[in-house]
Amino acid sequence: MQQLLNWLWSRVLLFALLVVVIGASVALGPTLTDLPRLVGEEAQDKATIIASIDAKRLRAQREFDEAAERAKNGSLKELEDRIRKREADLLTAKAALAESGKGLLAEYRPNKILQAKQAEIDIFVAERELELLKVAKDRRKAANYLQQRPKRPTEAAVKAAQQKCASAKKALAAFEARAEISQIARDIAFDEQDSLLKRRDAACETATKAQAERKAHLEYEKARNQARAEFDRLAAMQVPQELAAQIPAITSRDILWKAFLALLAITLTPFLYRTIAYHLLAPLAERWPPIRFAPDGERPPPPVATPSAISQALTLGPDDEVLVRQDYLQASPTDGQKDFRWLLDWRHFLVSLASGMRFLTAIRSDGGKVTVSAVKDPFAELAVLALPEGAACVLRPSALAAVVQPRGKPMRIKGRWRFSLPALLTWQWRYYIFHGPVRLVIKGGRGVRIEPAQRGRIVGEGQILGFSTDLAYSVIRSETFPPYFFGREALLKDRVQAGGGVVLIEEAPSAGKSGSRRGIEGVWDAALKLFGV
Repeated sequence: MQQLLNWLWSRVLLFALLVVVIGASVALGPTLTDLPRLVGEEAQDKATIIASIDAKRLRAQREFDEAAERAKNGSLKELEDRIRKREADLLTAKAALAESGKGLLAEYRPNKILQAKQAEIDIFVAERELELLKVAKDRRKAANYLQQRPKRPTEAAVKAAQQKCASAKKALAAFEARAEISQIARDIAFDEQDSLLKRRDAACETATKAQAERKAHLEYEKARNQARAEFDRLAAMQVPQELAAQIPAITSRDILWKAFLALLAITLTPFLYRTIAYHLLAPLAERWPPIRFAPDGERPPPPVATPSAISQALTLGPDDEVLVRQDYLQASPTDGQKDFRWLLDWRHFLVSLASGMRFLTAIRSDGGKVTVSAVKDPFAELAVLALPEGAACVLRPSALAAVVQPRGKPMRIKGRWRFSLPALLTWQWRYYIFHGPVRLVIKGGRGVRIEPAQRGRIVGEGQILGFSTDLAYSVIRSETFPPYFFGREALLKDRVQAGGGVVLIEEAPSAGKSGSRRGIEGVWDAALKLFGV
């Protein structure tokens, strides 16, 4: 049943995926056909962009010149239709300009730059052509008026008409100045008053019309002439070259190219460093004088080691106390005295915290046995290193699982800095020396190998947990270059020269770990190594 449900679920997911893919192919079909053009536009450099915009500018100039030529002799209806079309084109161009500013890095992408500049050119040309068309419309109106009234009254004709109006008014006034009886008699005999009124009205109306006609004619002639001059000025308009030159100094092509160079540098820099480090720095570090932690001529007593095992049973004497980490205490005697300790050594507060030797259980028991084992780490094994009075050992504090020390006489820990080329290359600048008498329970991935150093040892970086202080410690370059070049080996290995002490080697430092840690954890690990923890 479970298999059937899984099969049905996989079919449903496949069906949904097919719907998405087919839907996207249908929706993006027209766009995909333009993909080569779009990619080509996005890959243009600044000079090509300027050339493309300049070509658009010249094409717009030719179209404007043609429109100006048509507008010169266009009818009033043609001009009005053209004005409506260009107003719609202006709105479209403004919308395109607003759209060109949308999207990631729009101001740097050649495709968007071309779209914006095309819109700017279209807006500029549309606004100038609208001005031209409106002037042409005014000129056409004036021309139509003048064509309908081809003859303009002369100034003399206007004056003559005005004189007739004045004479008619004068005659009417003279009639009205006569005696009333005379006016009645002449009006009855000749209908003189009505005739004088009609002659006055006709003469004055003719004079007024002639004056208005002449004035309107002159105004339309003036408007026509002004429109002609304005039309000629607008028709000579040139699309400015600045529209093609004003583009960002950096385009997305430049950004992509710089990003590619940065990626190439980031990719190749480690390999370049590895080449220099292996052939130049590593030989210098290899010849660097070894470091010694015991005074010259001093021969401290050798430590006594117990082979590593999954668990170690520590038998306590009457004057012994054991400090055990919480996750390594497997069993303890019933009659023992147990206390809580915050840290291994308050004088080395940070080292105790960072190494894990904190929240310890202190046990005292005469003859009792304490079993130490990695309760939570299935890959850890433990070894016991006994340091008699006068003996000392260089050891990483993080390798400690438990310490057996005399009561009232805490173990002495000393730190030592080392500033040198090997320390810089290995990132270990500080070492810790543990002095006896003490028994150290040391943990290691898949075991701890304790070897005598009569003939010296070369061990991979990170595998040495510690060594006796009478041994000389140095580094040596990895045997072959290709493994280091490709990141499979460390640049340097640890070298302990021949002596009478022992070397503590962790069998598998990476056992139970999922590769190298990154981020904050990786920085923390590097800091611990830097300070020898």
